[in-house]
Amino acid sequence: MPKSNIIAGIDMGSGKITGVIASHDYETQTVKILSGATIPCRGLKSGVVVDIKDTSNAVAQLLDQCERDADVEVERVFLGVRGVHLKSSNGHGAYNIARADKEITAEDVQFVIENAKAVPIETDKEIVHVIPQSFSIDRQKGVPNPEGMEGSLLEVDVHIVSASTSHLSNLIKSVAKAGFQVEEPCYGLIPLGECVLTQEEKELGALLMDFGGETISIGIYLEGGIKFSKDLPYGCDLITRDIAYGLHTSREAAREIKEKYGVTWPALMSADDEIPVPSLDKRTSTGVKPDYLLEIVQPRVEELFDKIRVEIEKTRYADIPGVGVITGGGSLLKGMPELCGQALGLREVRQAGVQRDLVVADEEFFHSQYSTAVALAVYPSVRSDSASEPAAARGRNPIGRLTDFFKGLDIFGRD
Repeated sequence: MPKSNIIAGIDMGSGKITGVIASHDYETQTVKILSGATIPCRGLKSGVVVDIKDTSNAVAQLLDQCERDADVEVERVFLGVRGVHLKSSNGHGAYNIARADKEITAEDVQFVIENAKAVPIETDKEIVHVIPQSFSIDRQKGVPNPEGMEGSLLEVDVHIVSASTSHLSNLIKSVAKAGFQVEEPCYGLIPLGECVLTQEEKELGALLMDFGGETISIGIYLEGGIKFSKDLPYGCDLITRDIAYGLHTSREAAREIKEKYGVTWPALMSADDEIPVPSLDKRTSTGVKPDYLLEIVQPRVEELFDKIRVEIEKTRYADIPGVGVITGGGSLLKGMPELCGQALGLREVRQAGVQRDLVVADEEFFHSQYSTAVALAVYPSVRSDSASEPAAARGRNPIGRLTDFFKGLDIFGRD
């Protein structure tokens, strides 16, 4: 199996790193997940590197384990980034077709997208994604793919995501120090939207929510494309903290209680008489009623949904999404779809992983905690914004140059 077909997707999360290795068969258009793992990482906080050595060691441990399990070597890494340093906006570009034949070429499409990228951004930011939302030809809107058509004026609306240069540099350096090359840094929500949402959901209007430990990523989709995206500085670790405080137990025990017994919807409460709670020193154990745990968990989850609602109401798309799709490890709490629908006024909410027709994988990789990592590995095959980043443009990107720089350093070479 050629090395170039082996791709790793790494989700740089909050206090942990989740990754998978996938093989791409370009003849049959098949993507297969070969292995995956989750590794704790104290060097990450809210998706940002705070200790580069610890982060690098965690990346090395994760990918070495995945390589052994899959019996392959990783050549390309798609790196998922998150955090409040990510900023998004919408832009518009126009390009006049001056040739006599007026037939729009792939180069014309690239030119109009490049024009749309010419927006002012902060000096410490780099553009990560430029995603076409829709094209227009001679003022006629709703053109999905203008290549090959005729017209004098080509226009495009795009969604632009930028990220902190220093934060991206530290993430890429962490991977390089571990001995791997970053093919491309991606805002994790973008691959998720391609792999979790159906085309109909993206057309009619959907709200995508990725619940991480210290961040929640939200995206609004309409007319087939993403219209709004943002990372919120809140996550489901707050629930763990509340349980630890309320039950006088350790964070580790609180996390286990949350994952095993946590419920956000009263009708789904377990009939168990009591939930065992170990003491802080783990020498003794007490029991609490399920409804007491509900009183801790439900208010915090409602608060998280309220934070999401406030952000949505600031946009011009507040009344559009009728469907909610929740994913990420935090979405696995029982009753999350029901509470989400009530809190945000959505007609339908589903908890989802990557669509099964996109990838061949063992059942565990369709669970929400692997959604972003799997989506990153699948992304090269399904990306709808592939036209937005021509090779020449990527070559001019400082982040691309930074990746090449780290790759060339002998001190970062693999054993």
